[in-house]
Amino acid sequence: MTHTSEAIEARGAETLLEFIELLEEAGEWLFARGIAQWPPGSNRAQEPSFRVQLERGALLVVDADDGLAGGCLVTTDRYEAFAERGGEAAYLHKLAVARAAAGGGLGARIVAGAEAWARGQGLPCVRLDCWDGSTTLRAFYRGLGYQELGAVPEHGYEVQLFEKALTL
Repeated sequence: MTHTSEAIEARGAETLLEFIELLEEAGEWLFARGIAQWPPGSNRAQEPSFRVQLERGALLVVDADDGLAGGCLVTTDRYEAFAERGGEAAYLHKLAVARAAAGGGLGARIVAGAEAWARGQGLPCVRLDCWDGSTTLRAFYRGLGYQELGAVPEHGYEVQLFEKALTL
């Protein structure tokens, strides 16, 4: 296991390319296991979209000795899967943890950082989606207090929508 920083830091576009490489590595790992959630190259192709999201959000990251240990994008930009949901919210995207840092609770810490960011923006909830076919990932989010809202088609597969109300 690699040594990671305890701090979850909000960064901007200066760290985006490094974060995209972390996403690509995670996608390759998933793809090698038959999970086509993040096909190789798909996150690099989303760089322009990520830059737009950063205009109304933050890139939350944790550093490691050899690069990023993990991170996520969090933004106020509502996306299509949540078009039916009303009200303001923070939207958590692209949670990833480097394989060398996996298994130590870093993912949960990053989600807590996204929730803190949302509270700081005065937002009442955090929304996210994940591949509906992963019972492990769905259980992870439920364990963090997220409520499943139902599955919808997106990206060529079913995603489960989640929401967590925050105490401000």
